[in-house]
Amino acid sequence: MKRVLIVALQQEVSSFNPVPSTRSDFTVHAGDEMRRAYAGTDTYTGGALGVLESAEGIDPICVYSAIACSAGALAHDDYLDLKAELLAAIAAQMTQAIDGVLFLLHGAMATTAETDPEGDILESVRGLVGRAPVFAMSLDLHGILTRRMIAACPAFECLRTYPHVDFAETGARAARLLLRQLQEDLTPVVARLRLPMLVRGDECITQTGIFGQYIARAVERVASDGLIGASVLIGNPFTDVPELCCQVLAISNGDPAGAEHAARAIAEGFFDHRAQLQADLVSLDAAAALAAAGRFPLVLKDAADAPSSGASGDSMEVVRALLDAGCEATILAPVVDAPCTALAHSMGVGASGRFTLGGSCDSRFAPLELDATVAMLSDGQYRMETWGVMEQAGPCAKLRASNLTVIATSRAVQLFDRSLFLAHGEDPRNHQIIVVKSPHCQHRYFDEWADTVVSVDAQGATSARLERLGHRLCPRPIYPLDPETVFIPEVEIFEPL
Repeated sequence: MKRVLIVALQQEVSSFNPVPSTRSDFTVHAGDEMRRAYAGTDTYTGGALGVLESAEGIDPICVYSAIACSAGALAHDDYLDLKAELLAAIAAQMTQAIDGVLFLLHGAMATTAETDPEGDILESVRGLVGRAPVFAMSLDLHGILTRRMIAACPAFECLRTYPHVDFAETGARAARLLLRQLQEDLTPVVARLRLPMLVRGDECITQTGIFGQYIARAVERVASDGLIGASVLIGNPFTDVPELCCQVLAISNGDPAGAEHAARAIAEGFFDHRAQLQADLVSLDAAAALAAAGRFPLVLKDAADAPSSGASGDSMEVVRALLDAGCEATILAPVVDAPCTALAHSMGVGASGRFTLGGSCDSRFAPLELDATVAMLSDGQYRMETWGVMEQAGPCAKLRASNLTVIATSRAVQLFDRSLFLAHGEDPRNHQIIVVKSPHCQHRYFDEWADTVVSVDAQGATSARLERLGHRLCPRPIYPLDPETVFIPEVEIFEPL
């Protein structure tokens, strides 16, 4: 039996979130606990286990998993603690031969002192287990694949959908790629073509937008050119690190020229769409005007404060604009506010009082004071509508203030589905206005039944107004930070040492 270790380390950060994330933000599972948590779920681990457990002659071993909601950069000492735990878990498996290691990563992680923690992890594990075991990894298409990562693990598969619906499928593809390396004589050679642009907006939706056409090209090239793999990554524009950009990657079997040719063919024309690949935003006043015009159900996307992209989630700016405009329609909104939830829990269900909402994490947000009633309290544990795994939002409170219903959490959680609302007895379809703190969600969650869906031009750590954020580390020039950016296609080739 060939022993394959499975490790997962996943977090996406916004460098513009002033609140560092910590070890306590991660859900950690080791050994069989990891298997029990993720087997059969729509996650990288669930998909990988489905493949490896059914493969003949393979002994898949769940070793270590640390997964956190997107947030601010991880405190470096806490990263070192996670790294030490991961390496110790792998070292404990070295009493027997290790044939392969499957890494289930995001790719847009950063700490307060390390811009490439994934590269650091891959190098460290390679140093620990030696050259013999084969490596493969999965990545988010918002990942920032670095030179260190490619050099340590030139075999990878990436998400192909946005909004993401192929986590399990991507984990399965990465597992199959690892199995191919165990069964065949493969020599992965990677061609990387970097495009100096950062992108957001509806044209990034792979089912309907421009970006999806380039994903399709990559998939077609794998089949037509006999490639090991090909990917198009757009990076997370809020992770301000030295290799942030869009990139096209092609992996051949020992054929540098073939990989380069494929990468150039896939990337052809992509940079020409850079202006279209930006977000269309409406002002706060325009959003309030849509409410005044009765465009219900009205979904207002506050992507500038999206926890799933790395923001703190504690802005009440959109709600304030609606209330200041005299909006009388029913409003449903989330907010991260641990002090507020603590106060609500101390008061109890049915109690009324003065609450201060928002601005508890990011000082750029002004708190909103209002009189409200505690309608519900919870421990914040519920199952996610998308992945089917348990979410941990910490103590939560549902507050009602006239036409406004707010679900307040103690911790930032993924808000790209309706789970938080539904877990607290609120079906978004029963409200006229819904504030959604995510740039995009699966169509069925909101767009399918809403009359109007718009992205609001608000402030925050994940604002689509990228030129306002203050990037310091990413390569320059880069569009749209530098509107006159010129693209000269240059391909880097990574061959085995």
